[in-house]
Amino acid sequence: MIEKVISKESFFIKNFEGNTKILDKHVAHILEFDRGRKITNEGGYQSNDITFGFEELLLSINQGFKEIDQNTVLGNFWLNINKGTDYNRPHIHGFTGWSVVYYHKICCDQSPIVFSSLVPCIQKNCFSFVPKSQQIIFFNSWYPHSVQSCNQVNHERVSLAFNYLFTK
Repeated sequence: MIEKVISKESFFIKNFEGNTKILDKHVAHILEFDRGRKITNEGGYQSNDITFGFEELLLSINQGFKEIDQNTVLGNFWLNINKGTDYNRPHIHGFTGWSVVYYHKICCDQSPIVFSSLVPCIQKNCFSFVPKSQQIIFFNSWYPHSVQSCNQVNHERVSLAFNYLFTK
């Protein structure tokens, strides 16, 4: 069930209530066999697109889209692991749908996802969201966002990012 509406029609939160031990196994498998890539991550690990597993999580996300009355289809998804000083530069996920982030493991409350305006010279509003473990957030894919580092030694944040496309 959608737990909270942060911004009508653009930002929603849902808690994942499924089996996190299965997700741990999927994450371990990816880390064993995928060397990763560099896109917006400064340090940390970002997997290549994932093509298997995570069925229970995907079902939970799909249920969230039904609850907010959005027809979507999964485009792609990947794993992110950021340690204490790792971060992600500002970026968008395109103009054709929704982005979803599942926070599997949160190290502390010092590492928010920060949303900014697409046209910062005109609209300087910005808002930060500090996630909790097992939260899923849904937001329009065209919102510029970044992830700050927590700068804490031995900390690690594990998340999965998803792109969903609008359907008719």
